[in-house]
Amino acid sequence: MKLFAFAIDDGTVFDEKVIDIFNRYGIKATFNLNSGLQDYVWFKDWLEVRRIKLEEKKGIYDGHEVASHSLTHPYLTSLSDEDIRREVEEDINNLKSVFHCDIKTFSFPFDGYDERSIGIIKSLGITHIILPCIDDSFRYPDDAYHIKATSWDIDDALCKVQRFIEDGEAELFVYLSHSYDYEYGDSYAKLEELCRIVRGRQDIKIINVKDI
Repeated sequence: MKLFAFAIDDGTVFDEKVIDIFNRYGIKATFNLNSGLQDYVWFKDWLEVRRIKLEEKKGIYDGHEVASHSLTHPYLTSLSDEDIRREVEEDINNLKSVFHCDIKTFSFPFDGYDERSIGIIKSLGITHIILPCIDDSFRYPDDAYHIKATSWDIDDALCKVQRFIEDGEAELFVYLSHSYDYEYGDSYAKLEELCRIVRGRQDIKIINVKDI
């Protein structure tokens, strides 16, 4: 059985549209949230991107995995050990308080990681870590602390999923994205197409990241 995981970073207001698509296809995804940025607003060109108010909207994540993406989305490798611990531990504790669930997965913010950061994150009870890099070999990671995305882009993912289906030795596909990208690119239909392809396969099981 091949495994496929959907993961969404950042926790923006566009998560609601993505979750509506996932729910219609019976897909359980992993949402990597920053609890310390709920009032943060920024622009991707013309698109205003707002973070979701977790207490107000926590119900939309029902049935999905809630994971940590750090408190304030810093470059963790540039921080001291103490600050890394604070960024991750406070986010975990905040998410536990809001969602009343264990937090087992962590997704690195930005594009840097190192073994020092991984070690600190592991010590906080995290069992699965998504690294900010690509591995499209369709193979399992060496361990659950070194999970790499297969794709970050919906067009790329739609191309790679065909190879994933045709590869008789393929094991794992991790699709990591941001919900605001679908709003920006008007590409919700493409996400729905990917969901339809994967959901319709008897040889593919859709899982949360914590189940890798």
